[in-house]
Amino acid sequence: MKATMDFKEKTVVVTGAASGIGKGIARAFARRGARLAVADINAEALEKMRLELVAADCKVYAQVVDVALAADVEGFCDSVYREMGRVDVLCNNAGVAVSGSFEDIGLDDWRWIFGINLMGVIHGCHYFYPRMIAQGGGGHIVNIASAAGLFPLPGSIPYSCTKYAVVGLSETLRAEAVLHGIGVSAICPGFVSSGIFGSARQCTPRKDMTHEEAASQLRENLRKRGRTPEKVAAAVLEAVEKDRGVAVCLTEARCGDLLHRLSRKASEYIAARAVAMGEKGMARGPRAREVGDRLVSDQELAEIVDEETALRR
Repeated sequence: MKATMDFKEKTVVVTGAASGIGKGIARAFARRGARLAVADINAEALEKMRLELVAADCKVYAQVVDVALAADVEGFCDSVYREMGRVDVLCNNAGVAVSGSFEDIGLDDWRWIFGINLMGVIHGCHYFYPRMIAQGGGGHIVNIASAAGLFPLPGSIPYSCTKYAVVGLSETLRAEAVLHGIGVSAICPGFVSSGIFGSARQCTPRKDMTHEEAASQLRENLRKRGRTPEKVAAAVLEAVEKDRGVAVCLTEARCGDLLHRLSRKASEYIAARAVAMGEKGMARGPRAREVGDRLVSDQELAEIVDEETALRR
């Protein structure tokens, strides 16, 4: 595929488009001349996004959608094809987060995050993909996963589960979709300054500050470090242009992915030590440190990495 692609007059669908990464994706495609079909569960924020795109001289269709509801996504798909005629790029972006220790997370929290993060992607693919095949002319599906779908993220087990599933779905669908000239990409960014932290369900209370304070602090720190939705949006455009199967975005995500693929034992060590240090408000104190230390020592970690690196030469 060419390194640059003409998106002028192409129809791009983005779910969760009213904030964060979704908004960044919509803006990026609009700047490249695409027509946008945007969806979000937040009607007020979605209308603001629609007006912004219209002001930028972009043809746009907007609809309030709960991606966890199959009927909502089916209706959205019907409306998009009625209004736009075809879909060239589908971006399944809508997502939420659940954090806390596993023993504190309720089944309702599991159902909530799976309904949006995984079933939302499945619903999007289920309704749009067959029609993209039928319309002909190829196309591309972008599923927003996460670095948490490539290596463990302690304190966010439900989130990691959904993102691992999105990566698996994307890579496997990609093998089938190529027969129809349709590309499929899983985008796996590290932490990004967005509203997902504020809307997350925090099941294990923090001891040092409120959830709202922690979310605000994290967003600001990420913003200062340049971890913005625009960085992910750029990765999305590049993944479509270069037909990348898995696009790992931002430095910590690439480092974590590399370490996990190089040595699962080393990755296990890092995850356990993160828990032991209480970085996610989980296990704390001597017992937690004992667990982390028992898995592998710093010296053993270096030996593991050296040994496994040598085996791959």
